[in-house]
Amino acid sequence: MKSSQVREMNKTERLYAYVLRRRVVTSDELGEWAREELGKDYKYLYTKYITRLLAQGKLVRVTRGMYSARNLFPTHPYDHPDAPPNKYLVGSKLRGRYYLGYHTALELHGCAYSSTNSCFVVTLDNNKFRPFSHGRLTFESIVARDVTTEVVTESIAGTDVITSSPSRTFVECTRRLDLCGGLEEVLKSIDGLRGVTPEGLKASLEIYGYDILYRSVGFFLELMRDESSYYEFVTDDLLDYLRSRSTGSTAYLVSGVPSRLDDGWNLYVPVDMDRITAGV
Repeated sequence: MKSSQVREMNKTERLYAYVLRRRVVTSDELGEWAREELGKDYKYLYTKYITRLLAQGKLVRVTRGMYSARNLFPTHPYDHPDAPPNKYLVGSKLRGRYYLGYHTALELHGCAYSSTNSCFVVTLDNNKFRPFSHGRLTFESIVARDVTTEVVTESIAGTDVITSSPSRTFVECTRRLDLCGGLEEVLKSIDGLRGVTPEGLKASLEIYGYDILYRSVGFFLELMRDESSYYEFVTDDLLDYLRSRSTGSTAYLVSGVPSRLDDGWNLYVPVDMDRITAGV
């Protein structure tokens, strides 16, 4: 009886297997693989092997210096060869100093009311990138003065992905409603956001430090205290602290819509706020 022999993969197949396993790779990661596996550099790898895999339709260029593998041997519906690359992995590899924030953070924390094809990558001003699309996915750089306070690491397909903590996510949802689906969707999303803490909120607010944000956060916390068990930590003392940090003139929670004054926060809120909160 003849024994079957398993053929060893050639170099092109080994490279494809590596990218398929990692799902999304950068030119730096490919250069490291080339040095370890072939004793060559990225330029050699690109000329000799990457161009071949691109031509064969096994690799796809996501953006400059980044590739994903098309799974030509799917074992699961989500492994379809034309499925888009994991947007969280792509976003995590665009810049060295970053975190994924706003609606993208809500998704990673498992409380986003809806899913989107957008990925918001928060970067420092000197490290931002131009928005770009890959298929139906879009990637946008949002500038912040601090990308290290109140961030956490999640594991996505074996890769560490940095995102804003629940507390910073809460603050940023109130800061930029437009990046989180709008007022009604934000309320429905943060209703299920667990892990927010007073300490985390205060640290996140200090990053921005402007009056209207303290008011907005206080207004939302007061709403959530009555709506969600995740906000039982919200005390009158915490709300009083937020009021003490907001001493300016009246401001609008949402500009350009009919509003009424909430005396407790000296904040103009939409006149249909009761209808909106009833749906939470």
